[in-house]
Amino acid sequence: MRIEAMTLALAMTACGCDSAFGTDVPGVADPSLSETVQLTALDVQAIIAQAATQASASSLPVTIAVVDHEGVVLGLLQMAGASITTTVSGGGRGGLEGRVFDDSAVAAAVSKAGTASFLSTQGSAFTTRSAGYILQQHFPPEVDPSPGGPLFGVQLSNLRCSDVDRGPGPHQAALSNLPIGLSADAGGLPLYKNGVAVGGIGVEGDGIYTVNRGQPDITPTVEETIAAAGTLGFSAPAAIHGENILVDGIQFLFANAEPPASQVTTPYATFAAAGKEIAPPAAAEATPFVARQLVDTPGTVPAEFATSFREGTTPGAGGLTIEDVTRIIGQAAAQASTTRAAIRLPIGTAARVTISVVDTSGAILGIFRSVDAPVFGFDVSVQKARSAAFFSDPSAALSLTQAGLDSYVAAAAADGLALDGSVAFSTRAVGFLSQPVFPPGGIAPFSNGPFSKPLGDWSVFNTGLQLDEYLTPPGASLFMASCAGTSLPGLSNGMTIFPGGFPLYKGGLLVGAIGISGDGIDQDDLIGFLGHAGFEAPANMRSDTVRVRGVALPYVVFPRHPNL
Repeated sequence: MRIEAMTLALAMTACGCDSAFGTDVPGVADPSLSETVQLTALDVQAIIAQAATQASASSLPVTIAVVDHEGVVLGLLQMAGASITTTVSGGGRGGLEGRVFDDSAVAAAVSKAGTASFLSTQGSAFTTRSAGYILQQHFPPEVDPSPGGPLFGVQLSNLRCSDVDRGPGPHQAALSNLPIGLSADAGGLPLYKNGVAVGGIGVEGDGIYTVNRGQPDITPTVEETIAAAGTLGFSAPAAIHGENILVDGIQFLFANAEPPASQVTTPYATFAAAGKEIAPPAAAEATPFVARQLVDTPGTVPAEFATSFREGTTPGAGGLTIEDVTRIIGQAAAQASTTRAAIRLPIGTAARVTISVVDTSGAILGIFRSVDAPVFGFDVSVQKARSAAFFSDPSAALSLTQAGLDSYVAAAAADGLALDGSVAFSTRAVGFLSQPVFPPGGIAPFSNGPFSKPLGDWSVFNTGLQLDEYLTPPGASLFMASCAGTSLPGLSNGMTIFPGGFPLYKGGLLVGAIGISGDGIDQDDLIGFLGHAGFEAPANMRSDTVRVRGVALPYVVFPRHPNL
């Protein structure tokens, strides 16, 4: 028996865990052990050396990044002769398309590594190829027309400029989030140690920052081959590869490359001496999350919420009290514990999610994270809550106009949407209006939704309002220290355009919103909707009472037979 397998077996015995937590998945540690194992400096050194050795054999000098499970950079090496710039190419026009960013190979490598880490858990392992498959305008991408992917638009999340921090020190968003958001460019793979998700590796070297188009593409990129070599001894357990997960009968992707069976590795010092050691190998630190139990649901919170959640400050409506916030998050957590996850193995495992509640100003009143919930949901759950609150607010149109985004206000008005607080928008509805094919999956003739760009212009790097709010005022950039979205009140880490966010009301008045992100978008909808029981929007205000171009907007969708 290999040492790793022996360590895993002993750890499982020590923790007294049972199969209800997923210990029957071959090679995978119990979810309760999530974040209890970290990479050492020697591990990081070995991973980078393995990748660099393959890069030399492939005749492509690259930039290699290794991050921990929280996105903190543990090692960053730029090989001699590696390209230091990347050109954005997503197949559209405008937005970020065609931009060449100086020294952006580093940003791309870190974002690739972080994407694979943030998406992967003890129940599912995903890569940047997986991400590219589920965030495009069609799902699956080769079926045209079809609605956008399950995580449509998620690439514009988890940005360094986010104000959503996981903790102090290196776990601040400015250091542990991703320079250019979640990546859809092949070359980012997760790292596991003793069956525990511990981080990710990202490789950038071809000078093009793009999006994987999905099947029938079965050819690995050179960057992906190099990254796979880096995972030798730290690869994701095969049983939880993304390709083993199906949503509505559609198989996800994992990677088109495997780590070599063995490798004669050139010492790390050789590559460091010849190239540029931007960040020397370092050991990962412990997670900043603090354990907290809500009723019967174990989970974690940032240290600031270890003892109590916060009250809202919504004027004129009484706001949300600490008791309200605790009740809402508790209801959602209880529902999550009985909801069957969509993208977690083994089948029949409970969903693991992050739950966020904000007030109408976007201030975070509480965050709770199920044990082993994917890290990407920490930022996204807040985006969802803030997006639902923003678009449901009476001042939405005015805020957009003052930010120079009045073209979207005019487009919405042309479709009969005043954005004046008369409609309660879920993020499912906002996403419906943000797709380049409206209605999503419709047949010709069609045009883009009022918050989107038309086909031909649209790409994952030119999504419409979602991107443009980061680029206002003129001259703003995704690489800035703070998100330009702060020009939109309440959207200081950007907006989300896929399901899981709902506005909260008291006495018929908007007081905030809830956002859920984790193991499936319909599951997010269910958990969020039942979580906000007692704070629902008035029935006659819900977005599903509104028709746009003759089509009813959605509000919430429940998965079939959702409970365990």
